[in-house]
Amino acid sequence: MSSAPSEPVPAPGMRVVRTALRVLESVSELQPAGVSAIARATGVPKSTVQRCLVSLREAGWISAAPGEPQRWVLTGRAVAVGLRGAPEHGLREAALDVMQELRDATRETIHLVGFSPEHAVASAAGPAALVVIDRLDSPEPVRTWVRLGTPVPLHASCSGRAVLSRLPEAEARALLGDGLERFSAQTITDPDELVAELRAVRARGYAVAESSWRAGVGAVAAAVVDGTGRPVGALAVSAPQQRFDAGRAEELGALAIMAVARVGAAL
Repeated sequence: MSSAPSEPVPAPGMRVVRTALRVLESVSELQPAGVSAIARATGVPKSTVQRCLVSLREAGWISAAPGEPQRWVLTGRAVAVGLRGAPEHGLREAALDVMQELRDATRETIHLVGFSPEHAVASAAGPAALVVIDRLDSPEPVRTWVRLGTPVPLHASCSGRAVLSRLPEAEARALLGDGLERFSAQTITDPDELVAELRAVRARGYAVAESSWRAGVGAVAAAVVDGTGRPVGALAVSAPQQRFDAGRAEELGALAIMAVARVGAAL
C-alpha cells in the first residue's frame, strides 16, 4: 500500500525568507512595533525577530519610529511596493481625481481603503481589517490622518461599516468573528447591534463614526463597489471632532455617495 507523497521541505534559505516576510507583515499590522509584540504575533523567537529586523532595516524596508528607537515602522519603499499590487493599484488610479475634488470640496482629509480577500482575514495581530491605500490631507492646520498601510477595523471604523453594509449578512458576520475590540465608549461591540447598524448604513448610503475608532475624530464613508455590486473599498472623509456634527455628517455623506459612484464607474 503506497503512502501519500510528503510535502516538500523548504530549503533553509527559503525558510529564512519566509520568516523575514512574516516579520515584515507583522510590522505592517502593528506599527510602531517592538520585538516582543512581533514575537508574540508571529510565534517567532525574539532572537530571530531581532535578526530579521536588522536585515529588513539594512534593506530599507523598515526604520525606527521617530522618538522610539526600539519600535519599527514600514518605510516608503515597502508601502510603495504594496500599493503597486492589484487590485489596489487600479482602485487608486480610479479614485485619485475624485479624491482630489472631494478634498477640495470638503477641505478635510480623504482616506481610500482597499478591501480584498487577502485583507479581510483575521491574523495573529487581530481581527479582519481593511487597509489604507491612499490619503489626501486637509489643507486646514488642524486635521486628521492615518498612515498608509494601516489596518482599519471593520466594526469600529466608518469605512469598515460601509464595506460590511454591502456584503451579505452571513458574510459580514463571518468577517467580524467572535470578539469585537472596544476602542472607545462609542465602539459597537455587540454583533447583533452592529448588524442592525449595517442595515441603516445600507439604507442611508454612508456610514458615520464619531470617536468609535480614533478619539476626537468624526468621519463618514461610503463603499466603492464594482460592476457586480461587490465592495472593493471605501472613501472616507474625516475631520477633527470640533468640525463635525450631525449636519456636517449629512453634508459630507452626500458628497461621499456621489464620489464613490464616480469611482465605481471609473473602475
